Amino acid sequence: MEHGGGPHWALALEQSALAQALRESLFLYPLANVLHVLAVATLLGSIAVFDLRVLGLGRGVAVDALARLALPIAASALCVAVPTGIAMFVAEAPAYVRNPVFLTKIGLIAVAAVNIAVFHSGPLREIKHFAKEPPRLARAGAAASLGLWLAAVAAGRLIAYY
Repeated sequence: MEHGGGPHWALALEQSALAQALRESLFLYPLANVLHVLAVATLLGSIAVFDLRVLGLGRGVAVDALARLALPIAASALCVAVPTGIAMFVAEAPAYVRNPVFLTKIGLIAVAAVNIAVFHSGPLREIKHFAKEPPRLARAGAAASLGLWLAAVAAGRLIAYY
């Protein structure tokens, strides 16, 4: 149900003590924003390096060794990006809920998460055999991952303009 500026749940979030603290503090919202940007940059960088290797770049680097380095970095960055993103959302929830670019970003992230689950439950299990040429399904997953995450980051940047 919508009421004036947005759904009731979004209005309730925006009126919460956390949202009020984020909006009124000189440091909280900017800190969440900076940490979110740094986490997203780290997430995208580690995902991009891994996906590009699966797609065939850097054949001298073992895919399984790169996975042991890049994927935990991506997971750690995601663990910072999600709560900082939620904090920024809470501060202005009704505006974000009405923003089609924000909704697109969330949709892209959801599809990227499904892609990760499929990749980890399928092609990644055979990573030790990627030495010469990763299987077609792994390359397709890497291409999808790279495209989805780049699009999500672009959408995130464009939120401010809508």
